[in-house]
Amino acid sequence: MLPKVGVIYLAWNRKQYLEEVLSALRSQTYPQDRLELIFVDNASEDGTAEMLRETKGITFLGNAENLGFAEGNNMGINHALLHECDYVFLHNDDLKLDPNAILEAVNLAESDKTIGSVQSLIKLWKHPDTINSSGGQIHFLGFGFARDNGRKQQDVPLQEAEEIAYGSGAALLLRSSVLQEVGLLDPFLFLYHEDLQLGWRIRLAGFRNVLSLKSIAYHDYTFKRSIEKFYWMERNRWLVHLTCLKGKTLLLVVPWMVLLELPLMVFAVLGGWWKEKIMVYLQFFKRSTWTYLISTRRRIQASRRVSDQQIVSLFEGRIVHQQTHNPLVTYIGNPLFSALWLFLKRLIRW
Repeated sequence: MLPKVGVIYLAWNRKQYLEEVLSALRSQTYPQDRLELIFVDNASEDGTAEMLRETKGITFLGNAENLGFAEGNNMGINHALLHECDYVFLHNDDLKLDPNAILEAVNLAESDKTIGSVQSLIKLWKHPDTINSSGGQIHFLGFGFARDNGRKQQDVPLQEAEEIAYGSGAALLLRSSVLQEVGLLDPFLFLYHEDLQLGWRIRLAGFRNVLSLKSIAYHDYTFKRSIEKFYWMERNRWLVHLTCLKGKTLLLVVPWMVLLELPLMVFAVLGGWWKEKIMVYLQFFKRSTWTYLISTRRRIQASRRVSDQQIVSLFEGRIVHQQTHNPLVTYIGNPLFSALWLFLKRLIRW
């Protein structure tokens, strides 16, 4: 008997996708009696919840308010764990799966017990020859970004089961026993970096995040320059670094993170999100933030089984293949930070 998989679809105003999403899920080659389709609605206002309530063959969990990506998914994950699912599959609300997506992801996970997560190869829904993400990458200064975004698959030398820093929560298979060991998505982060932090915790516990080329998902991805987005991304990259890295590594990295704040503030002023940047600073004057940092750092470090030398081996000094292009980043920032990271990484032997 194949493992039982709970598919977690977290919806927020995505009624227009539901018909194709459901069709793709019901067309999976994975046995339907070993799948539980768990749809969580984060207080949609476009009729998504009403449509899901009337849909047969799924488990529907509705929220009275938007709980964010982490807590919304955690509702579905907890339901899956209580119903003895061996794996959970996180499914973005603007994404559809290839018929073999779940089967291939499970087959890869079952081949090696050290695999904690399997990310599907995510392509663009409207341009299926173009990659959206072949895995998550972590910049040594805390930025998380999608590898190979916008590149043609034929131009990218990818390998089945290659290790990645973290798997994108858009299409991600997670081993239930690993989640029970390392914990679920962090609700304090709310939006952005939750999958990055979870992948980091999976690696700290001695498991691997890998990519499956045979498990394919199609994402209707459009980069949205939301002002609110910058607040969560900036706040959370600091929180994740401060809780996940060893103290000695922080002594090497944090001074450069601080030095980067001046050019980042210039970008924030020019981009019109300087208020959100200041809000990030104000967060560190709140008692709740420091309570979170202390308790979360203590818990994460207690679960550590591998060194920072192993963790940072997959970190990057450049940010590439993103949908925003800035000549200062491309021609000045990336070369400088790549050289700096090449030096700093050699110092991390613990």
